[in-house]
Amino acid sequence: MALSTELWRRYGQLAPADIPPAARRWGQQSILDWFGCVLAGTGEPLARIVRDELGGGSGPASLVGTGARVPEQMAALVNGATGHALDYDDTNNVGGLHTAAPTVPAALAVAETEGMSGADLLAAVVIGVEIGCRYGIAMGLPHYQKGWHSTSSIGVFAATAAASWLLRLDEERFGYAMGLAASMSAGVQANFATMAKPFHAGWAAQSGVVAARLGRRGYVANADAFEATAGLVDAAGTGEVDRERLDLVRDEWLVTRTLFKYHAACHGTHAAIESTRALMAGRDAADVRSVRITVHPNIARVCKVAYPATGLQAKFSLRAATAMTILGDDTTSPATFSDERVGRADLRELMRRIDVVEDATAVNPTSTLVRLQTARDSVEAGHDIGIPRPTWWHRSGTCGRSSRRSPAR
Repeated sequence: MALSTELWRRYGQLAPADIPPAARRWGQQSILDWFGCVLAGTGEPLARIVRDELGGGSGPASLVGTGARVPEQMAALVNGATGHALDYDDTNNVGGLHTAAPTVPAALAVAETEGMSGADLLAAVVIGVEIGCRYGIAMGLPHYQKGWHSTSSIGVFAATAAASWLLRLDEERFGYAMGLAASMSAGVQANFATMAKPFHAGWAAQSGVVAARLGRRGYVANADAFEATAGLVDAAGTGEVDRERLDLVRDEWLVTRTLFKYHAACHGTHAAIESTRALMAGRDAADVRSVRITVHPNIARVCKVAYPATGLQAKFSLRAATAMTILGDDTTSPATFSDERVGRADLRELMRRIDVVEDATAVNPTSTLVRLQTARDSVEAGHDIGIPRPTWWHRSGTCGRSSRRSPAR
């Protein structure tokens, strides 16, 4: 049985009331978090460019934060890119992708076009996340390690599933849609720390809408194009679906594994930020002589910018994020990651005294160890990504303040 068939039989016929309360709550939080990210990102240059070039025409779907209404495919693309512009949106380490980034804009565009309810939107997002995360698990970790950007290459399946649920596709036509999604899977990590990374999320959202619409019309594709011989798992993974890991989460609602960000940078920098914050309590930046950051190679390959030249690059720099923390910068604010801040002499000088060391034996894939050498002592602290968390409402307020500072144009 094709993976698409198996998952559609499990999730495709669910009604909103069938989704457990905990999964609904997490889905609601994910949607609200995504809206905050879109509103905060509307003034970013990349958002304005995508909006100006691709957000034209009139239609039923909203360009969030602008008042404009455009065709649904354009809304999915523009909102998807804008929501990922600040790299502040949620993640899911089980599925291995930013789940809201492609899923919510696809679902929102279709829901608005079809005149559906908020309850339908919520159900579609939760179902999209559940199916998308399982495609990520099925693909396996080597996919990301090869350089694919799973938010796009796997996120397209989440977006397709969400749109397909809203369009009430039957099992056969859902198979067509997911087969088409396999052919539109794209996105490479070489484009991290550039405007192309947010575009990946928009592309996945738009592709999900296209796949679902074509599938609904009977546009034939192979339902097992993901896992078949010469399919996506063959071409971009190990060649084998990871059934063992799929079985481990069979009865779990993976939306409840969503991690929300509390720093306006790549998630891989967060453990370094939290470790450094703990170490700097009662210490002064002027006393720091040197810093050693030990990370798993998986984090180092993503947070790969050694000495960033722009605010966007700084979001993917362990040195920059750590130096900002030592200097007392507010890393929860998107405004901190600006070109001007990155160019300041105090930050540049401190980054030169920070070493990044890769060691898969010293830390697990989501942990970071930071050692500070000060004028009077040497101290060390470790942290795992996402713990501890400030209250979610504190983060939401930060995004709201940023959106008021950066109006859409």
